[in-house]
Amino acid sequence: MKSKLIKIVGLAILFFVCLNGIKAQRGFKLEYGAMTGISNYLGDVGGGAGAARAGISDIKMQKTRWNQTGYIKYKFHPYAFARLAVDYLRIEGNDAICDNPGRKYRNLSFKNDIYDIEATIHWLFYSSAKPTGIYRKANTYLGAYLFTGIGGFYHNPQALYQGSWVPLQPLRTEGQTNPYSHFGYCLPFGAGFFVSITHGRKAQRIGVEINWRYTNTDYLDDVSSASWANPTSLNSKTAAALSNRNPELKNQPEGMAGNYGWIDDGKGNNINKAPRGNPSNKDSYISFNITYGIAIKGKYTRSRGRKIRSITF
Repeated sequence: MKSKLIKIVGLAILFFVCLNGIKAQRGFKLEYGAMTGISNYLGDVGGGAGAARAGISDIKMQKTRWNQTGYIKYKFHPYAFARLAVDYLRIEGNDAICDNPGRKYRNLSFKNDIYDIEATIHWLFYSSAKPTGIYRKANTYLGAYLFTGIGGFYHNPQALYQGSWVPLQPLRTEGQTNPYSHFGYCLPFGAGFFVSITHGRKAQRIGVEINWRYTNTDYLDDVSSASWANPTSLNSKTAAALSNRNPELKNQPEGMAGNYGWIDDGKGNNINKAPRGNPSNKDSYISFNITYGIAIKGKYTRSRGRKIRSITF
């Protein structure tokens, strides 16, 4: 996580250095709008056929869910703007649909509703200087941007057990002394493209955006520890049942069950060295959205008797 944070901070510094060499212009803009689309996650549950990887190839598309966002955006420079966004996302994972046998027969699953707020800086690296002419009744412009920032979120992973959704954090399914926090922070980064249709003093902006958030937690899916908890040390029978769900499977390859759960050697030690999770990589979540916003154009200003119109973006 530290190396990723250093890279993002470095890019942000480079971004501001580049902006410093660009002459600012008048006519800042305010925009408000909404986004909706799909969301997914990278973590310990589910995933692709091979070993777990911290990349998009390990995302299981069958578990793609939805998200909604509201935002307000302020353009403080001809090529940069700041955005404050409030997001709701659902992510899910299920080992049962994984092609990797080790995860498939582990049989863990979860859903998690995430509520986050993000403050990001956007670099408008492309903006058409003249109307494109694709819509005759209004001036139409194209734009593309990159962004990064920081955010905070609330999450609450749950598992479906005996017909009900059970919150996992209070159960401490990995035998934690203290439960992990419901709150965390994330480092969002991504890119977007939009079409701006300008008519009068307002513009409608329609586009697409991808947003990837690295987080400081490995518990979006309630799985992190490389070892299994002793079920006798957990706080309830439900906690023990949801810590190791392999026994729920009726049919599995011979010898596979020995990779899951606590196997006591008779002296209070676990002889099962197969991991439950991977604490080396933090979880992340991603969204791909359609965006819609309304931008308010700057007013005409006078300079030495001439009217100067603020630029569009």
